[in-house]
Amino acid sequence: MAEEKPFEERTEQATPRKREKAREKGEVPRSREITSIIPMWSVLLYLFFGGAVLHSLMNYVRNGLQRSAELSITESSIVEVFKADSIQFGMLMLPLFAVILIVTISVHFLQTGFLLSAAPLSPQFSRVNPLAGIKRYFSLNMVVEALKGLFKITVLGTVLYLILKEQMFKMPLLVDMSIQSVQAFSFHQIYRLFLISAVVLTIFAVADFAYQRWYFGRNLKMTRQEIKDEHKEVEGSPLVKARIRSLQREMARKRMMQEVPKADVVITNPTHFAVCLKYDLQGMGAPKVIAKGQNLVAEKIKEVARKSGVPQFEDKPLARSLFRLEIGEEIPEVFYKAVAAILANVYKLKGKGVHL
Repeated sequence: MAEEKPFEERTEQATPRKREKAREKGEVPRSREITSIIPMWSVLLYLFFGGAVLHSLMNYVRNGLQRSAELSITESSIVEVFKADSIQFGMLMLPLFAVILIVTISVHFLQTGFLLSAAPLSPQFSRVNPLAGIKRYFSLNMVVEALKGLFKITVLGTVLYLILKEQMFKMPLLVDMSIQSVQAFSFHQIYRLFLISAVVLTIFAVADFAYQRWYFGRNLKMTRQEIKDEHKEVEGSPLVKARIRSLQREMARKRMMQEVPKADVVITNPTHFAVCLKYDLQGMGAPKVIAKGQNLVAEKIKEVARKSGVPQFEDKPLARSLFRLEIGEEIPEVFYKAVAAILANVYKLKGKGVHL
């Protein structure tokens, strides 16, 4: 594997081709922070919009507390209570899990789009290389991740401490409250803590997503030489393209030479141009150019024509004019008279007639 170039040398933005190749490998900018806050926001939205659910959850807790005081503890009673509570709790939590699943999938698509790649699952021996592991451990990204985690815990802990400190003086008052009031107060404070924590973590998640996009783009940057190499890979090097064009011309020339024996006549310059004409009275409206050449190619056409017994007529102006036509093109009407005279001589020799 080629050695990775230093960031200082990679000054050019990644090309669309490199971005597409990275995407095929499953390499896209994504933030784990955004994924981590999904369950928290799902719970908050679930409780905020589901008043009936919150009421059922409070009843579930209250009934559990009441039953625990009244229940005679036996093996069968514990099993029955466990079954009933499990079913009730599952029914309460099922919509929440559905919300978490839907939101998780939605956020994933918002971050990466539709992406299916088996490349991350393939074995990569660099991952088990101790030296590579040490490099990753002390990389810029790992340092940033560590500082980011420390900063997040510090800020979140400070915010929660200030909120709890504000509510501490209310704690002694709970002793004189009813169970319903204690429940309402507790749920309100928990919901408030969840909401503030979610807001703080969302700010971190948005900042982290912006950082991940920047870091991903930075890693994809290319050197000028890499861009040139990619261009050569896509378009082909000038030498290769020239060689391909040369081979294509050679193949076209060979195919053209195979048509020379089928010509009725070759009109020459006589040294610089040679144009082969064919005329089929039944299938053509006018004589057609089936081969042509200049200089060395013209000499080759005349040589093949001699070996094949194709008549050659010298007419410098006509040969030069017909050479401008494309292979497969019928001659214009302006040349009918001159070509007809030549073909008349050819067909006279062959015992045919010509009508243009």
